[in-house]
Amino acid sequence: MILGGAVVVVLIIIVAISQSRNNAEVVAPGGSSNEPGEVVEQPTEGDNLPTEEEEMGEVVTVLKDSHVEVPGANPITKDNRVVTLEGKPTANDVSQSSPEAPAQTGPVAKEELAASVIKLEISAAGWSPKEFKVKAGAPITVAITSVDQYAHSFVFEDASLSAIGVGVYSNETRAVTFNAPDKKGEYVYYCNVGGHKNRGETGKMIVE
Repeated sequence: MILGGAVVVVLIIIVAISQSRNNAEVVAPGGSSNEPGEVVEQPTEGDNLPTEEEEMGEVVTVLKDSHVEVPGANPITKDNRVVTLEGKPTANDVSQSSPEAPAQTGPVAKEELAASVIKLEISAAGWSPKEFKVKAGAPITVAITSVDQYAHSFVFEDASLSAIGVGVYSNETRAVTFNAPDKKGEYVYYCNVGGHKNRGETGKMIVE
């Protein structure tokens, strides 16, 4: 009896030691065992997400070779995409208050605008010129100047260009840079200040 009890005690001790060793080991992915006490960090869902530094690097890369047609306008990348200051493509079909919408500039000097800028004048008599042509998908910059004593605006009728908007006070010039629609056709623009559209302040952009 005494011998049998001793054997049982020895077996209990051996099992306890074995369990203790197993608890001290962490099996790494793939089934291999590590040294006792070594902790293997398991990958988390966010491990593959870009860090803030990586995102900033992407922004710098996108904006590195970009240029701006008018101070305060959105940058144009080397592959002719209009982007935000965060390096993301702008969207023409969002609200004008959206971060993705092309931004209008502050007041600029009309005489300092580059030749590549499309220059429109607006007054109670209407737009001058009343139409202009652009290439489908091309980046364009449109400058609006009020040449009378009234405030005016520049917006499009088509919902695909709902994000485009410029407002100017009397004798003021502001601009906006955006990608022309990919779809060819005519796009009506107008002044949405009360009553101005009905008195003839409309024009059209022709996308070829």
